Amino acid sequence: MPDETRDAEATDGIDRRTVLRGATAAGIAGVGAVGTASAEEWKRLRFKSAGDETFRYRVSVSGELKREANRDGYDTLVDDNTAEGAASGGGYDDWLFTGDITELDLEGPGMVLKEGEVVEDTTEDEKLTNTVTLEADERVSYKFRVSGRVEKGPKAGTLGVDSIEDNVVRGKVGGSIEGNSDPVDDYRYSGSITVEEASGPLTVTLDIDGS
Repeated sequence: MPDETRDAEATDGIDRRTVLRGATAAGIAGVGAVGTASAEEWKRLRFKSAGDETFRYRVSVSGELKREANRDGYDTLVDDNTAEGAASGGGYDDWLFTGDITELDLEGPGMVLKEGEVVEDTTEDEKLTNTVTLEADERVSYKFRVSGRVEKGPKAGTLGVDSIEDNVVRGKVGGSIEGNSDPVDDYRYSGSITVEEASGPLTVTLDIDGS
């Protein structure tokens, strides 16, 4: 279940990075859909943050917009077809809309999903400046999660036992596997990190912002 923590920072007057406008934005309506939706069909639009940095958005549609139930008070229905808001810490805002998306302005790392399909992803703009290194003598399984993005480093996953699912990492380190030693795993990530499980003694070293 996503973290519902939101950033209460006001969204008025923000310096937005325009991602899509006009005819380009209208093309989003076709993603993951067959044919053209009628104006009466309500579709779900989710703005999901990634990491601690605030994900701000402004969206306009050719039909109508209305709020979904998971409101946090940090978004605004500007008029019948325009909304703006912000989310952070892995939280998200859901809206329902009809027609097509005609304008989409985004700032910060996050994703826009229409009916569960990703139509815009700005998380690649987020730099992974932190490193976590996990070491063990005997074989240890572990699980950790980050609030932003995470990628394997050069020492992780070389023996096929480490996996990443969204922002959750599961793996094994230490000892050997099929005669190959596996003393160290490393990952690059953004945001905060929480080690949730370790089946034995595990040394965890964090390098924050390269320091």
